[in-house]
Amino acid sequence: MDIGTPLKTLEIIGNDTTSILKANHSEMLNKGTREFILSVREDIFTNRSFKLPEDWDTSWDIKLGPIWTPAELDSTYLACWLLPEYLNPSASDADICVQANDRSGNGVVWENTNTEASNPTFTPELNGFKGMEFADTQYLYSLDESGDGELDPGTGDFAITMLVEFGTIGTSEKHVLCSDSTRDFALSVREESGNDSYKVYFNGSATKANATVDQTQPLIMTIGRSGGDQFMRHASISVNDPDITGTETVDIDNSQQFFIGAREHATADRLGITGFTGDIYEITFYNGTLSDDDRQSIEGYLAHKYAVTSYLHNDHPYKTNPPRAGTPA
Repeated sequence: MDIGTPLKTLEIIGNDTTSILKANHSEMLNKGTREFILSVREDIFTNRSFKLPEDWDTSWDIKLGPIWTPAELDSTYLACWLLPEYLNPSASDADICVQANDRSGNGVVWENTNTEASNPTFTPELNGFKGMEFADTQYLYSLDESGDGELDPGTGDFAITMLVEFGTIGTSEKHVLCSDSTRDFALSVREESGNDSYKVYFNGSATKANATVDQTQPLIMTIGRSGGDQFMRHASISVNDPDITGTETVDIDNSQQFFIGAREHATADRLGITGFTGDIYEITFYNGTLSDDDRQSIEGYLAHKYAVTSYLHNDHPYKTNPPRAGTPA
């Protein structure tokens, strides 16, 4: 796909029936249904044959070009990618999110068919994007229809990065993410000794984080396993949380489902006890080792897309400018 002018912005204007894709706030690139326009924009973002135009403005202090997205990483590592553009409302209530579709290409579908009351709702917009808002008894779980276990990393490395805003926590443990009922992997929060704390589970055993939960603004965090060691990092700090350590080789390969906002669906321990309270706007799952450069690119992408750059630490490489997609090697 060739665009003959410096591409500084891409925007979608319109509705589900008729939308247009505009470049640089003025040049119309395409017109059609919103679904078609999203596919055109995705092609621009991910097309490996994209070349920088000869008249690209390199005199600016920023690197111009299509903004980098998680699709730039090798598809063998991107196991699942949930973002607002791929959330589906209920047919009977536009405020209820009944399904979240994966944009990674692996076809992972997240839904909850229990009752609409147990589905998350849509959040207020954050820089024009609505995420998923969870109350105590609301959750989604992944469907592994192909049987390939896309979200199950086995004993290998993995990383999950998300833009999240925490709501009320309290003394009941609330699970933000969970691999299964035995908690081979899980992230939860609860109030302990007057502080709101994170807990990371591997093989059913929890490690309490040093950092307390920040409820004042959205934050970008990455959690997972690298080189066999569990870790958790906020984009607001330059190092891993020192208390989330230890080698854990538990095999995360027997879970048919992952859960967002609950420990497990249709169980007594979920109802009003383990439900996450808060908002999740975007989340990526990677199987394999995520380099520091790639993690920082994901953080920069999220921070600039949702206008939360204030949460990036001062030395973050994308504190001022977003990551940009480069030319193919």
